[in-house]
Amino acid sequence: MTAPVLLCGSTHFPIADRIGRGGEGEIYAAADGTGRAAKVYLTPDAAREAKVRDIIARSLGAACSNVTFPLEIVRTADGRFAGFTMRRVMGHQPIHELIATGSRREHFPKADYRFIVHVALNVARIVANVHAAGVVIGDINSAGFLVAQNGTVTLIDADSFQIGMHRCRVGMPEFTPPEIQGMPFGAIDRTIDHDAFGLAVILFQLLALGRHPYAGVVRGRPVPLEQAIVQGRFAYSLLRTVGATPPPAR
Repeated sequence: MTAPVLLCGSTHFPIADRIGRGGEGEIYAAADGTGRAAKVYLTPDAAREAKVRDIIARSLGAACSNVTFPLEIVRTADGRFAGFTMRRVMGHQPIHELIATGSRREHFPKADYRFIVHVALNVARIVANVHAAGVVIGDINSAGFLVAQNGTVTLIDADSFQIGMHRCRVGMPEFTPPEIQGMPFGAIDRTIDHDAFGLAVILFQLLALGRHPYAGVVRGRPVPLEQAIVQGRFAYSLLRTVGATPPPAR
């Protein structure tokens, strides 16, 4: 595939390799040695452009250095909105590679429990910093946090966050609190309490060696996570009976 021709301001933005692709767009490394990358939307529209411009105007990239907030607008050769630049993240792995014990041995062979606690604290700090900047993440999930070998954490996909009037339109059921399970994300305002639920799930998974807090068994049969969340079946509770027990040891 031919790399797009992009402009950043009035100058050409040099593109190197494509380093990622998702449902919304493609990520290209900058070829100018500045440590930047560019996200090019597959279907850029006025709503995306307005949100990206709002993020840039708020200088969120400077306020939250460990979050890949948009930094500059990039345009096509004929001047149309195409996407944005951001800090390129290198030498990191998605946090689910640390959560799962099998992949942890491969990607984090030196990780012990102290390292896991260190990463958990860094995840919580990043979420707190984003909230302090007046932003709600919305779509907290285990693909959004990237972990380096020294335990530092970077939060990506920042253009999906809820910022001002711009809602977060995506989410994953296993990280979604019960009060908004099944609701269309684009139609609701997310809150920091909603973020707190997703954060708690990730921290539990980190500290409990991959177990989801709502992965339980009822009368010998596993309960779907979304159903268990809605019903409040936290199988590891020491304070109340929820009618579910933790799944068998693996």
